[in-house]
Amino acid sequence: MRGWLLIAVLPLGCATTATIVTRDGRRTEAWLAGGDHDQLLLRNEYGAESTVRREDVRDIDYPGNVHAVAGGVTAGLMGVELAVFGALCGNGSFSTASCPLQLTLFGTIGTAGLAMFAWGLWTWMNATSMVRETLDGPPLPVRAPVGEPAPPPPPPLVPVPSL
Repeated sequence: MRGWLLIAVLPLGCATTATIVTRDGRRTEAWLAGGDHDQLLLRNEYGAESTVRREDVRDIDYPGNVHAVAGGVTAGLMGVELAVFGALCGNGSFSTASCPLQLTLFGTIGTAGLAMFAWGLWTWMNATSMVRETLDGPPLPVRAPVGEPAPPPPPPLVPVPSL
């Protein structure tokens, strides 16, 4: 039973952000916020946006893939458990007192796995389509480079009253 608990709890530690790996080896955890043909717009956990050129991206680990796989495996295995255990309960191989409890447990875990699979697949598909659809989007506005702030304007000239 501890194995099923580990399968159910382990994906909760996976992030919903994408991991973007650049050609120079930098790894960035961020949400895919948009982009254009030349660059991707990323948003970090604090809401700050940055861009990365598409030609600099070596790999993107999209969010949701671990959830979809773990949920699919859990739902599939619980489906098999329900079928086998249901057949064994039906022909009297197990005590009828524990059958409803076991079948309810397998059904509940299977339903949770199916929900996790659906959410993970939906998240993964949204992230991958965001990257594909931004290829045809309008170009992102060019931001001025961040440098030294401009000097303050000179103080206004105040006329001096004549005596």
